[in-house]
Amino acid sequence: MLPRLSKARPVPARGAPACGRSLPRVFVASGCRSAATPLPRPSAGLRLGPSAPGPGPGEAAGTGGGGGASAEDGAGAPEPLRSRSELLSTWAAPGSAVYANPVCSQLDQLLLRCRDAESVLALLVTHRGVFFVHNLVTAMQVLAGLAEEAGNPVEVNALLRDPRYDLLVRDLLRFVPKLDFLAMANVACSLRQLDHKHYTLLSRMLGPLLGQPAPDVAALLRCVRAYSWAGYRQEHRLYQRCGEALAERADTLPPEELVEASVLFAGAARYHGGLFRAVERALLAGGCLERGGLLRPRDAALLASAFTAHLQTGHDDLLCAVGAVLEREAAIMEPVDIICCLAAFRRVALRLDGAMQAGFASCITPLRRAWLLRQRVDGVRPSHVATLLDCASYFGIQTGAVGAALDYLADVVDELSDGASIRVVHAMCLTGGVATHASLLPFLVRKLGAGSAWEGQRARVFQLWVSQLLQFPWLEARLPRRCVEQGLRAWCLRRRGYGCPFPEDVHGVSAELSAMGVVHRTFVAVPGTPYEVDVAVGGRKDALLVASETSRNTLQPVGGVLLQVRHLEARGWRCVLVPRQVWRSLGGSSADARQDYLRSLLAAHAS
Repeated sequence: MLPRLSKARPVPARGAPACGRSLPRVFVASGCRSAATPLPRPSAGLRLGPSAPGPGPGEAAGTGGGGGASAEDGAGAPEPLRSRSELLSTWAAPGSAVYANPVCSQLDQLLLRCRDAESVLALLVTHRGVFFVHNLVTAMQVLAGLAEEAGNPVEVNALLRDPRYDLLVRDLLRFVPKLDFLAMANVACSLRQLDHKHYTLLSRMLGPLLGQPAPDVAALLRCVRAYSWAGYRQEHRLYQRCGEALAERADTLPPEELVEASVLFAGAARYHGGLFRAVERALLAGGCLERGGLLRPRDAALLASAFTAHLQTGHDDLLCAVGAVLEREAAIMEPVDIICCLAAFRRVALRLDGAMQAGFASCITPLRRAWLLRQRVDGVRPSHVATLLDCASYFGIQTGAVGAALDYLADVVDELSDGASIRVVHAMCLTGGVATHASLLPFLVRKLGAGSAWEGQRARVFQLWVSQLLQFPWLEARLPRRCVEQGLRAWCLRRRGYGCPFPEDVHGVSAELSAMGVVHRTFVAVPGTPYEVDVAVGGRKDALLVASETSRNTLQPVGGVLLQVRHLEARGWRCVLVPRQVWRSLGGSSADARQDYLRSLLAAHAS
């Protein structure tokens, strides 16, 4: 038997629905408290009103709603839920300082005393005529907390299908204009806890959210996290408004909230430069990434991934600081965090040899041990190992981690996706794995083109076809014809034809060499390959290649250009790269600048 309310009748606030409406009476939240009495901050438990700060049920203060996000979301593990007795101790008889109307207070106490979702749903029906809008938000939060505490997906599914829950959602939809920012953030976080992507309610709250000020940074982050979970990554107005508010307060935020903001905005479709620059300044000025700083190595990995998510190259200072953390703390970092850092460096073509060598060396031991014991590395999926190989091969770094990773993948090759198989085969072509792990090739090549991952990297798939013809023609497994044809088209579009990708720059190099009196030939075809040497110097196989695919800090060949160099070197050519961006930058210098640069490159052939 549910407890009865007192006989005191609430006075509906201005703007509340009339009693004669077809929908039962639900009062606005502003009628729950006195406007003349300041609202105190609760120590814990459910929020007292739409504008009162503090965590919701099942949430830690300042951490937002719901359970903890995954490693990809950048959030840590969820903090333990508060016990029900502790919640009730903070909510027993809140008094007139919090509630101007005793009915609203009693309803909140009844909701908090409910020990299962059925009791909450029963209250929604039996006491619906005296519910305030504040009580609707409270009921939503209590349901979310109970569902998360139970951890039973079957019960949550039954709750979401219950007509009484649908009635609660429809009431919230009706009174969205009466909610403030914090109340709407609480509702969105409750939907996230319930794993209920109710797009009608979320979209209805989006407009009012943009027009109301956020009470604090914690509520702002909780709101962004909930909408990011729901898939609103293209909602540029929401991210723009929240990003500006966070950027203004970046200097005063703790490092943990800066990391969380970076991870959340990394998932947005549009790059928010103001926020990322403000976070970078705050972290570097505070020395958070230095030895003895306030951030953990895992936070450094999350920052590296977040700051490279939009492929922006303006955060090299922060990435170098992350590289210093990796070089210093690699021995105690988890393999997944190391791989996350290496993938971030590869994404923006930043070669940090010290950090990379330390990261690769730290990954050898767990991979080798797992291979010897026929076990799995904790927390490491086969796709992570494929990413590790891709990072090593992209920069051409010779490390023992390549052999250990290939040995490990030989036992779990069936679990590799087609996209991971493309990365592994490409790494084998660049690092010599074709000769050392030839038995692994047939299983990997058969996966190429089996799914749709190849469509996003068609030029690389064509490079694998060329590599098969040049490096392992004995393999019976072949790429599908559609992959080869579409890959050839993408390869030609990238290189502007079948021959040299930058003919105008090659003509400029040739003109300078002629002025220097150096004997050379241009556009020399290499028999048996699809390649063309840009400039062949002298009578030997000395080649100058104009290329744009280089690492940004060392100007060494990477990726597809590095694979081309490997193929040419296998046929006796000695290749020296002419970085296209460097060559073009010398055009506005003195007349002898380009010739001096070419003399330094030719000295490499003579040595």
